Amino acid sequence: MKSRISSGLLLLFIGVQLAYSKGSPDLIVITGGGLIHQIDITDPATLKEFDPWQGQFADWQKKALVDAPCFRRSFEVLFYMSWPERKSSSDHPDLGHGDLKMIYATRYCSTGSTGYVYLPGPSEALYRDNAGTIMRGDADGKWHPSTAAWDALLGNAVVTRDQEASADMIVVSGGELRHPVEITDRESITKLDPWTGPFVDWDLPPRMGHCNWEYDVQYFKRGIEHPTPYDRGDLRMIYGVRYCLGDDGEPGYVQLAGPTERFGPENVRSVWDGTHAGKWHRSTMAWKGFVRRAVESQYAASSTR
Repeated sequence: MKSRISSGLLLLFIGVQLAYSKGSPDLIVITGGGLIHQIDITDPATLKEFDPWQGQFADWQKKALVDAPCFRRSFEVLFYMSWPERKSSSDHPDLGHGDLKMIYATRYCSTGSTGYVYLPGPSEALYRDNAGTIMRGDADGKWHPSTAAWDALLGNAVVTRDQEASADMIVVSGGELRHPVEITDRESITKLDPWTGPFVDWDLPPRMGHCNWEYDVQYFKRGIEHPTPYDRGDLRMIYGVRYCLGDDGEPGYVQLAGPTERFGPENVRSVWDGTHAGKWHRSTMAWKGFVRRAVESQYAASSTR
C-alpha cells in the first residue's frame, strides 16, 4: 500500500512539473478599455515573473466576484508564447502575432486602489484556449482580486494611455428621427462616457417594461485600429446600445448587446458588459433627457429653415 501511495505521489509530482515546464510567456498584449493602440509587454525580466500556470496575476486566497466594481472599463490581457505544436482559436481577430501562439486570456480592471482579474468562463470564446493551457475549475468565469505586482505592471502600462478613454462623437438614430443626430459637444460626451454607463440604473436588476420609440445610440472614436460595419469615415464605432423611450414620467429601458447580437462583437473591444450583456435594463431620467434633447434639436433645426 505504501508503495502504491508513493508511486501516486510521484506521478502527481511529475504532472505538476510538466504543467510548469513551458516556462514564461514571450509576450503579453493589453487591448480594449478605450486604448487606441495595443500595449505590448516584451521585457524578458517582467515576462519571467508571470506565467499562466503559476497565475501570479491573481490573489487566489481572496474571495472571487461575479462582477468587479470596475468591470465596465476593463482591458483584455493575452499571454503569447512560442509553442509550435499549439493551436489557438481562430475566432478572435487579435490572436495573430507571427509565430507566437496565444496561450491564455484574462481581463483586468482597477478601481484605482484595487485591481481585479477575470478568467473566461466555459461559455466564452477564449475559454477553450485557456483550458488547453491550464484548467482552474470554479475559478473560471469570475473576477479575482489581483496581486500587487500585477496591479503595478498593468497600472503603469495603462496610466500613460488613460487620456485615450473618451469618445469623439455620439450618434442617435431611429425612433422619431428622420436622420441620425451627431453629438460632438465635449462636455456632453464626457458626462455620458460608455465606461461609466450613465444610461442604466445599475442599482436595479435587469428587466424590461412598457416603452415606445426605440433608438440606437452609438459611440465613435478616432484612431482605433479595428474597423467595424458601423464606422463613419475615420470614426470607429466603439460601443452601441438600443434605447426604448419611456412613457411620461418613466425613464425607459436600455438593451446591452449580447456577444452575438448587433453591436455585441464591437462593444466587447472597448466596454465589457459582463453578466449584464444581452439584457434590458431600466434606464435613467438623465439618459432619457439626453435622447429627447437630441430629437428636439433636429426638429428645432428643421423649423428654422
